[in-house]
Amino acid sequence: MPREILVPTDGSPLSEDAFEHALGAFPDDDITLLHVVDSRYTGPDDDELHPERLFTSLVDIARQRGVEVRTETRVGRPSREIVAYSEESDVDEIVVGSHGRERASRILLGSVAERVLRRAPVPVTVVHPHQRRGDKHHVVAVDGSEQSTKAVEYAASTFPDVETTLVHAMDPMETYYGEGQLVYAEEEYERIETKAKELLADAREHAEAHGVTVTTTTVVEWGPNRPADAILDYVESNDVDHVFLGSHGRSGASRILFGSVAETVARRSPAPVTVVR
Repeated sequence: MPREILVPTDGSPLSEDAFEHALGAFPDDDITLLHVVDSRYTGPDDDELHPERLFTSLVDIARQRGVEVRTETRVGRPSREIVAYSEESDVDEIVVGSHGRERASRILLGSVAERVLRRAPVPVTVVHPHQRRGDKHHVVAVDGSEQSTKAVEYAASTFPDVETTLVHAMDPMETYYGEGQLVYAEEEYERIETKAKELLADAREHAEAHGVTVTTTTVVEWGPNRPADAILDYVESNDVDHVFLGSHGRSGASRILFGSVAETVARRSPAPVTVVR
């Protein structure tokens, strides 16, 4: 059964990039282009009052690839309307560009896309400018949380034919999973290593339950943003073209999206990032 993919568009180059990504990633699914007219920033002659102008070039691109897409227009605050539409229309995934039009109020991860990432009930894929186009190598960040397990299952079920690596980012300088003990002793480091192997083995089982063979690896970073930097370094060094991760980590509020690992990866990844709830 085809999945429902929603691509918000505001006429910016990155919203076109997001649409191109959706066409490539979901060629057999149903894609809807959504434009939200935000009257707070719209003048009487603005193209936003003529959404057919925004849709025309994108619809033409889709038709050249033999894909028919739907178009929808709403009026209101973009983030609210995007989330509302996803709820009302049983959308399976939202694909959004990392920046909107040139106005500062629409820069992603400070405005529309940040709010969509926080509030959408479905996975959200963020497409960045000049995104990495690798040789179909996906990475799923794993930390043993329920959300990271969902990310593994989502990546395995949605892209079963793509080479996938499960990555666990160890953080030896952070408190040990919220137990209040700083990790400096060798035995504690070994304890974290053992735990990492267990987390990856469990994640591998979830992937294999979907008939997908994956590889696993552990990465370590000693810098300021340790787990996030370790994941980003791996993405940069291994020709990764898509990153998946859960919206929350093991320790709850301390690793909630937009405050820690997921926020940093979503902001800085050279490849598209899908955040799974």
